[in-house]
Amino acid sequence: MKFFIKSVFATILVSTSSIVLADEPTACQLIDVQVNSIQLLDGSSNVVTIPDQNATNCLGAFTGNNSAFDKPVQNLGYDDDGWLNKEDYNNWWEGPGAFVDEADLIDLDGDGNADDPGWILVGKEESAEFEGASSTDGITTYNHEQLVRLTNCETAAGSDTSCFGGEAVKGDWVYTPPAQNPEALTNLIGGDFFDQVAIVFKAGNTFAMYNFNMVDFGLDPTLAGDYNFAFTGTWDISDTLESGLSNLSFWARDPIHNVQVPEPSTLVLLIMSGLFFFSKRRKV
Repeated sequence: MKFFIKSVFATILVSTSSIVLADEPTACQLIDVQVNSIQLLDGSSNVVTIPDQNATNCLGAFTGNNSAFDKPVQNLGYDDDGWLNKEDYNNWWEGPGAFVDEADLIDLDGDGNADDPGWILVGKEESAEFEGASSTDGITTYNHEQLVRLTNCETAAGSDTSCFGGEAVKGDWVYTPPAQNPEALTNLIGGDFFDQVAIVFKAGNTFAMYNFNMVDFGLDPTLAGDYNFAFTGTWDISDTLESGLSNLSFWARDPIHNVQVPEPSTLVLLIMSGLFFFSKRRKV
C-alpha cells in the first residue's frame, strides 16, 4: 500500500448517549481550523507560506464526552472498528463513516467486500501529553507517534495560556510527520497513502470534528519512500465550543485507491514554485 500522511487536519469527537447541537455556542465553521504553511521534509526545502486554507468539512458542535466513544481494536480502518468507521454513528453523520461516502469505501481487511471506511486513530492529547494509539494485525503492532502539537494558545480575552486545562480557545498548530514514513507502519497498513485527516477538539461538554481532504491542496500523494510534508495552521474554537480546550484527538484515513489529483490550481502552483525556489537557493 502506498502511504500518504501529508496533510493536515480534521475531526472532533463527542459523547455516547444523546448528542444534540449545542445551544451555546454555535455550529462549527470551516474557518475554525486553517492551514497556512507547507514544507517538504527533504532537508532542503524551506517553509512556504500559503493563503489560509479552511477545513474541508466539519461536524458539530455536539454535546458529549469523547472518552466514552467506541475505540478501535485493530485500528486499521476496518468497518465497525472505532466510531469513525461506523455507519450513521449516533446520527452524527450520514453515510458509512465520518466524512466518507459509499464511493470512498475500500476492502482493507481482505474479505472481498469494499466496506471499510479507513479511519485510523493516531492518538489523543490532553494536559500536553500525547497518548499514541496502536495498530495491529495480530502479529505486528505499531505505536503511532505524536504528529500534532499546539502552540501560542490564548484565552478568549487574548491572554497567553496553557493549551490544555480549560482556558485556551485559539492558537497555532504544527503537524510534523517523520521525514519519511516508517517501514513498520507502511508494512502493517499495506502501503497506501493517507488521503484525509481529522482532528477532534473537545471543550467542556462539547466537541467538534474538522476534516481536511488532501485533494484540496492539489498535491501529489506521498508514496512509500517519498518525503512527507509538514504543515502549520491556526485554530479558533471560541465561537463553536462552550469553554476552553480540554483535549484533542487526531485521526488519519487509509485511503482511496487511485486517488485522482485535480489539475494544478493557483494554490498548488504557488506551493510547488515556492518549494522549488527555496530548494534551488539552498544549493547555490
